[in-house]
Amino acid sequence: MKKYFKSLFIWQLIGGGFFMLVLAPLLIATYQYELSGHKSSFQDIVSHIYQVYFPPEDIGIFFTDLALLIVGIVFATIFYRYKIKKKGKAPGATEIFKLIEKGENERVEFKSSLRHDYRQVKTDKNLEHIILKSIAGFLNGKGGTLIIGVDDYGEVLGLANDYWSLKKKNKDGFEQRLMLIISNAFGKDICSKIHVSFHEIKDKEICSLFIERSKRPVYFKDNNQTVFYLRTGNVTNPLSTSETVEYLHSKKLKKF
Repeated sequence: MKKYFKSLFIWQLIGGGFFMLVLAPLLIATYQYELSGHKSSFQDIVSHIYQVYFPPEDIGIFFTDLALLIVGIVFATIFYRYKIKKKGKAPGATEIFKLIEKGENERVEFKSSLRHDYRQVKTDKNLEHIILKSIAGFLNGKGGTLIIGVDDYGEVLGLANDYWSLKKKNKDGFEQRLMLIISNAFGKDICSKIHVSFHEIKDKEICSLFIERSKRPVYFKDNNQTVFYLRTGNVTNPLSTSETVEYLHSKKLKKF
């Protein structure tokens, strides 16, 4: 929340300053330039406007400057909130509970654990590769939410077994391990596309990853092979080289 208001304040400063110091004077100068019949140079008119308005010579101009500043701040606030809304946000505990009830789909996937094998009842670090494949699929697709600590049937298992396998046996250690393997697999820049949250559901702690769509292709090195994974429907599939080229080409065309 603190980061949100800090970013909003910066946008408001930029918007207010741009509207008051750049946009409005240029519009006024253009109007006066046309009104003068091009007798005065546009540069002279702009210079005169800045001399009159900054600093203001009387109370009327002061309030005009103030109004321009407020209009700029309002426009910047609207734009920033639209930008945030379009970008999306990580779901809260209530939303996560609803997602679990609805089951897996193109935008939602469940994983029982990060590295605990429930079948063999032991820690298996190779399971981390399965998590990374799912993340890659969301990054290359439309984005989505990966929930760890819930099995395929929507049963909440929690993260206790994963915590036990870590040096730092809590959610901080879990998140550190998660972000480390993501950074090593895909690059540090991809970490900014993944938002980690923890929730208590049915007295058990689970982890949700809100994953944004990546602007660049994301590959995962699997058994010495570089593979492109894509989330389609409720399945994450590896694409062949030709399928990857075709998909990336179609994705590029959609931008225009």
